[in-house]
Parts: sequence; C-alpha cells; structure tokens
Amino acid sequence: MRFLLCVLGVLAVSGAAVSQDKLPPGVLAKMGDVELRVEELKAILDAAGPDAKNQLAQQPAEVNRLVRTELLRKALAAEARGKAWDKRPEVIAQMDRAREQVLVSSYMNSVSRPPENYPSEADIRTAYDQSQNTFIVPKQYRLQQIFVLAPPETDKVAYAKAQAKVSDLSEKARKRGADFAALAKASSEHAESAAKGGDMGWVAEGSLIPELRDPVSTLKKGDVSAPVKTAQGWHILRLEDAREKGVRPLPEVRDQIASALRLRRAQETEAAYITFMTNKTPVNVNEQELGKVVGKQ
Repeated sequence: MRFLLCVLGVLAVSGAAVSQDKLPPGVLAKMGDVELRVEELKAILDAAGPDAKNQLAQQPAEVNRLVRTELLRKALAAEARGKAWDKRPEVIAQMDRAREQVLVSSYMNSVSRPPENYPSEADIRTAYDQSQNTFIVPKQYRLQQIFVLAPPETDKVAYAKAQAKVSDLSEKARKRGADFAALAKASSEHAESAAKGGDMGWVAEGSLIPELRDPVSTLKKGDVSAPVKTAQGWHILRLEDAREKGVRPLPEVRDQIASALRLRRAQETEAAYITFMTNKTPVNVNEQELGKVVGKQ
C-alpha cells in the first residue's frame, strides 16, 4: 500500500499532460472518464482536519499534487472495478476492515475533539508562561562576507596569491565609505552570498563556526572584521545588524500553542475513552482457538 501511494505521488508531480478543455460545473479535475468533483475534495480536506487544511492553503503546489493523486487513485479504482477486482473474497474482507477502520477513526475523532472554545486565552497564556524556554530565540547577526578560497590542499603559490588578495580586499573594505556589497559582488569567491552583495542573512550565533563566532561578537554595527582564517579560506565580515537573545512574543506563537493544546486534549480524551471502554466490558479470549489460528500446537 505504501508503495502504491509513493507511485501515485510520483505520478502526481511528474508533469503528466494537462488538458485545457473546459470542465462542467462542479468538476474539479478529469482524467478520461474519471472525474474529481469539488465536493469530493472538500470532503477530503474536511477529513484531514482544520490544521492540515490551513497548512495546505499556504501550499498551492501541495494542493495541486493532492488533486492529481486523488484523480489517479479514482482512475485506478475504476480500472480495478472494471476487472471485478472488488468482487474477490480477500479484497471484500480487506475493504470491510478498511471501512470499519474509517468508521472507528471518524467516531474517535468526534469523541476526542475538544470544544470549539478550547483553549481559552487564559489557557494559552498559562501554557506560554510555563514553556517560554521553547520559544527562546538565540542571539542573531545580520552579516555580509567577502570570502577568499584557500583550502588545505592549496599549493604554496596559490596560497600566497589568495593571501595577497584577501589582504588587498581587507584594506579596501575597511576604508571609510567603502561599498562592501560591491566589493563582495565583484571579488568574493562564495558564489551564493556574492550574488547578493555578500549578504548572509540573519545567522544564529550558535550556527557560526567557532573561528568566526568570537570575531563577530566584537563587531559593532557597520564594523568590518580583519580577515579570519578558517579551514577553507579567509572571511572578511561586516556586521549589518544584531538581535539579542530573547523570547518570541505571545502573539507570534499563539496559534502554535493553541494547536498543541488542542492536540494534547484530544489525545488525553481519546486515551481516557479507550480505558473506559476496556474497563466497562472485559475481554474474553478463547486461547485454544487463538492458538489454532496462529498455528500454535
């Protein structure tokens, strides 16, 4: 089953031909005679739950993949029915079990679903206050760099040239009024950051390699470091901005906390209900017959 789902996923993003023919009202997609209707996709999204639905809403490519996957699934099912595959006894047994599993899953989702007004603002605030360590943002630096390559295997001549180049660039970069971005774009040997004028974006203090961490920590906004040697070459760094370590504000993480609280409440309710059901009606097993089924002598 997992293999089939993987195949469907690959087919769904493989660029299969797309017809531009106008579809009838209510039909979302079509493959030959097989249709995927709007209400069918709505049912799939509703079954996935509000969190998954909201996540998909931000990912158009995933929604497109889902539509193609469901259409392909329907096409394969139609082909199987055409060959009376759904009439095979072993398939009927599996379908009955799958139908029962869907029934149980839907019922348990209903039983365990928290009230719509949960969690309250007070619940969210309490959870935030009790778990602020989860929302700590480390100190961050907004950096630009000029990089000159000089890996360990560099020969003496090439190493001397790289050393002369970094010395020249360092002098130019540290002059008053120097255009660091232009220098990086023209001379840095780190292609990705060079294309952006040396911009490295926001970098967490802990993600900097040790050789760079201390030099960066001494810079003030606008300062340019002396060349710093690492295993792969020299870095000339400019500090554009810095953010001190802190805790993300509640409005920023409110939805995340609410989702986590709802999930935990649902899990606790489901576990309690299952315990209640198993305690309410004891299970009686015919061990002799069970042994015959599993092949015990």
